[in-house]
Amino acid sequence: MRRTFALLVAFSLAAPTVTACKLQSRSRVQSINRMNEGIEFFEKKNMSAAEKALKEAIEIDPTHAQAHFVLGQIYRKQGKLVDAQKEFEAAIQHMGEEPNADYAYQLGSVLLEQARGATTQAEREAKYQEALAAFQKALEINPKHYRALYKIGFIHEKLDQPRKADEAYRKVIELRPDFSPAFVDLGNMYIDYGFANVAMAVLDAGAKVNPKDARMWNGLGRAYLSLNKPKEAVEAFEKAKAIDPDMVDVLFGLGMAYAQLRKRTEAIEALNAFLQKAGADVPEDKKKAANDTMARMQDVI
Repeated sequence: MRRTFALLVAFSLAAPTVTACKLQSRSRVQSINRMNEGIEFFEKKNMSAAEKALKEAIEIDPTHAQAHFVLGQIYRKQGKLVDAQKEFEAAIQHMGEEPNADYAYQLGSVLLEQARGATTQAEREAKYQEALAAFQKALEINPKHYRALYKIGFIHEKLDQPRKADEAYRKVIELRPDFSPAFVDLGNMYIDYGFANVAMAVLDAGAKVNPKDARMWNGLGRAYLSLNKPKEAVEAFEKAKAIDPDMVDVLFGLGMAYAQLRKRTEAIEALNAFLQKAGADVPEDKKKAANDTMARMQDVI
């Protein structure tokens, strides 16, 4: 975050000053100075002082897009998502002849956070659509903004539009072949839609790009299990576990793979660890499957 703000300040100070009126030029300089003070407060974790300084910077120059953007970041850090949304929208409104794709990207990101907290499906889908429009705006400004494209793929997947999601994820991989989340999400999507063989090819390619990504190996384990290859699944899950021993999906998959191989001790150990670490966000049917499998393993003579 500190580096982001530092770059933003450098951009602000380097930007050409509007010279149509000396008063306007002076107000922009004053606004930048107050914004910089707010950034210093933020770096010292004095959020109330940072917020106050940025509000004053905007009062001095309401058209200062960077000040709106920084205040939006501060609000987002505080969890004030609606306020953050308004400031990012104001940043986009006032960016003028110097468009910045990150303004639209951050707007999309905060809208996605709102979607996660939605209480109804209709509200959630409406936020997804708003976020989608923001990420598309970011791409209009910068067609190589791969993170915006990645979020577009994520939203299409959530909206049950796998073809559009596939297209977006693959474009991300073309732009950034080292961006492993695109491989992970594309592979897992294919598993969820019943194409584990395609998922295995995607995730295998991704594992060659980033062999340190536990989610990649977990996806491969899932693909192998779906293809009834428990031995290969165990190998993949063990690699994921070596990277992230506490990843609950890995422990569940590992236990189920060992169960298919009739390795009771290993299966029970992994599934016990899964149940101990599984929080409220883990579906109850998954916990039930783990308990049922353990009972079946313990009932064998």
